[in-house]
Amino acid sequence: MTLSGKIAIITGGTAGIGRATAELMVQHGAKVVVTGRDTARAKNIQPLIDSGAALFVQQDTTDEKSWDAVTGAALKAYGRIDILVNNAGRLIVKPVPDLTLADMRLMLAANLESVFLGLRSAWPHLKARGGAVVNVSAMMGERTASIGLAYSAAKGAQQALTRTAALEGAPFNIRVNTVLPGVIWSDGWKRLAGDRPEETKAGLSTRIPMARVGEPVEVARAIVFLAGDEARNITGVQMMVDGGLSAG
Repeated sequence: MTLSGKIAIITGGTAGIGRATAELMVQHGAKVVVTGRDTARAKNIQPLIDSGAALFVQQDTTDEKSWDAVTGAALKAYGRIDILVNNAGRLIVKPVPDLTLADMRLMLAANLESVFLGLRSAWPHLKARGGAVVNVSAMMGERTASIGLAYSAAKGAQQALTRTAALEGAPFNIRVNTVLPGVIWSDGWKRLAGDRPEETKAGLSTRIPMARVGEPVEVARAIVFLAGDEARNITGVQMMVDGGLSAG
């Protein structure tokens, strides 16, 4: 795969899947604009910044005006936008009686509205020369969990948005796809594991057909493939990266 000369925006790109995607895209020749809410976490991609292959922009992806700053920074630094990776998101898991309207609105804002805002902001620049959008959804958008109503609803809607945008973008050579990670050993799971990471991983693995927990770079490889020219005839798809969980 090659992304030589491509310019990518990656939201939530300072940790986990986003960081792995930024690093892999740079390895394949791209320049990346990485965004995140916490400026302190920009140190995680400092080697990429120091190499001249990346820049960091502080962003709340649910803030409409922040998208103007992000696309503006990409255009000022690199002159164009070829790829948008909508990776940033939030998770709330509660039983229905405990869910509040504020919880639901946060899930919709962080996991659906943010993707819409990113699409709308990047669309004119992608339309000018063709390009790729990869939305990072979640397996819970396809196979729901019993206490994930708000999150699953938002991610499911995100997948409908992806398919519709793929149809609208096809005449302009804009490809729009989604990646659905399963259980991936990133910051969220590590925090939950506390001081028992190996025990936690082993327990999670027993629920997965391939009997192993995924790593962020494995999702990043799927994103890089869908973003690159090798996938030029692929649009509107949902690519599972879940060790077979969705098949059972």
